[in-house]
Amino acid sequence: MNQNSINLSLAAYFNDIVLYFYEDTSLVESMGLEFGFDINKDIFLAMSFLYPSDTVVEYDAKKQLQDILAPTVQCGPINRTINSQQFLLADKGVSLFLIGPNKSELIDDSKILTEQALELIHTNLPNARIRIGIGTPETGLAGIVTSFRHAIQAVTTGEKFKNKREVLDYISMEIYSAINAMVIAYGENLIGTIIKQLTDEEQLILGKYYKCKENVADTAKGLSLSEDEVLRCFEQIKNRIGLDVNDTEDNFKLNFIMIAKRVLEKEKKKR
Repeated sequence: MNQNSINLSLAAYFNDIVLYFYEDTSLVESMGLEFGFDINKDIFLAMSFLYPSDTVVEYDAKKQLQDILAPTVQCGPINRTINSQQFLLADKGVSLFLIGPNKSELIDDSKILTEQALELIHTNLPNARIRIGIGTPETGLAGIVTSFRHAIQAVTTGEKFKNKREVLDYISMEIYSAINAMVIAYGENLIGTIIKQLTDEEQLILGKYYKCKENVADTAKGLSLSEDEVLRCFEQIKNRIGLDVNDTEDNFKLNFIMIAKRVLEKEKKKR
């Protein structure tokens, strides 16, 4: 940012911060005061509204989403006092920063905003698959960037681990983000040996078993098998590779292996 950007909209202001495009920290702070907040004292919470990562989102679709969600800025205690465009255009949708004086109030406001946003999306874009990512409440320039990245990451990770969930907050998805990063970096080495020893049928049954929250009856029903066939599969796995679903540590390993397999398959589809 430089002196010529003093008339930026709030959206452009945050966009420049997220992209590290500012040259004068003092100017950025003073511009925040002009908008009506203290960048070093107030709290910022990024919220992203994104289409699926495997879709091409045209500019017009982003603008339409921005217009539909425009009323939600009234949920922010400071946002509602600012007469300026507040939605940033993201790669797959739009993002917004809620601004407030304290974390607890801002988190409560984000819940209200989320409810309104879902209602607006379901009414105006009934066939769209839009996920809402909620970052962490932060303060300062670095905090703004962190909250934005966390909001995006919550959606990205949620696509892989909580595909049916529409609202994804980073705090609840953080462990999955860590698993995702580890799997992408080391997944093939971590699971390759064991996966090669499992038949396609065994992988299918194991995957379904963990999706059914380790319920044998639901697993059997979901695959049109008998419960005995599912249990027989688990016994075959135990005899061949020594991992038993009834043993806590072994069960954790098998569950992780199936999660890693799913993540790696989705990564390959992206390429």
